[in-house]
Amino acid sequence: MGKKWAQAEILTSISEQLHSRANPVKAQGMSDYMRNQFEFLGIATPLRRNTVNDTLKRYSTPSEREVVELARALHQQPQREFQHAGVDALIYHRKLIGPAFIGEPAEFFITHKSWWDSVDALNPLIRRLVQTHPECVPVMYQWITDENKWIVRGALTHQLTLKAQTDTERLAELCSIRAEDGEFFIAKAVGWALRDYSHTDPSWVSKYVGSHPELSALARREATKVISRKASLQLPPP
Repeated sequence: MGKKWAQAEILTSISEQLHSRANPVKAQGMSDYMRNQFEFLGIATPLRRNTVNDTLKRYSTPSEREVVELARALHQQPQREFQHAGVDALIYHRKLIGPAFIGEPAEFFITHKSWWDSVDALNPLIRRLVQTHPECVPVMYQWITDENKWIVRGALTHQLTLKAQTDTERLAELCSIRAEDGEFFIAKAVGWALRDYSHTDPSWVSKYVGSHPELSALARREATKVISRKASLQLPPP
């Protein structure tokens, strides 16, 4: 059964463990890689995730509200590892998270201390909720027109890894809305979403790209990477 859920105690435990494992040398390298936007402790993803999961195992099953509150508290800590630790907690208790998360809660995690690493880390949770709760689908159409580029990116990438289960009509509609967008992280996400599906149906992606000349150069290049690589491998030697 485990100990009774106690947010302050859990937060303190995770914080103390992560701080005790800090590696200043690795922290500087991580900060440099992220353009010095965030302070790091220098902890690798497997160690951080295991720390969070092993801590949560010791406590009783919380409510959805309690999980989200813990994740928020972790997210608000200064070092970058804590934003990821908040996502770790959400994913560890993902079965407790319902469709209402696709709204203000998800938008909070996407729009606070935002960068591609934390935004993309939420993909598995968002994908699961949209896939299993049809009422979440309209939110993706709201997100795609949002003024915040990270919200837009969340909409574009929410079907990644679904392969044959991908809703291609939705994929096409969302990508088309942002096809001309030259903002780097949005254009990259358009291309990423298409490239990911090209592993499953390269013909569909080729037709989509061919029929949308308005696609930004970056999105087009990203979308066709796999297709172009496979085509080059099939060319006869000179």
